[in-house]
Amino acid sequence: MWRMQPCPMHREIENTTYCVLDNEFEMILLISFYDPEELFAADLDEFVNPTFCLNAVETDDEGFIFCPTKRRRIEIREKPIPQKVYENTRETLLFMDPDAISCSDCLYKAFVTLIKSLEEM
Repeated sequence: MWRMQPCPMHREIENTTYCVLDNEFEMILLISFYDPEELFAADLDEFVNPTFCLNAVETDDEGFIFCPTKRRRIEIREKPIPQKVYENTRETLLFMDPDAISCSDCLYKAFVTLIKSLEEM
């Protein structure tokens, strides 16, 4: 199973973390794994709780990124994000700034820009 960090759908505002998957600011407790092996070994059923947010994405049956906590596809501007687009965007961001490894905002902004550019074509 493919699983990767970070999730582009959480925001830190004034020391509080919110999930913006539903275009609403839902306060959550962010769970991050700093060792990829721990992330892959984690039992995701433990995080299916509206209070938690696993700072990760995985793929659904069609190859789009999926929220393992809320058990639904991640969409930005009503567009699903394919795994390959997530991987390429993340690698590009890391190439430009290696410290951006856990930058959810960076990924989110890159996806919005990419989708907006495609819509304007």
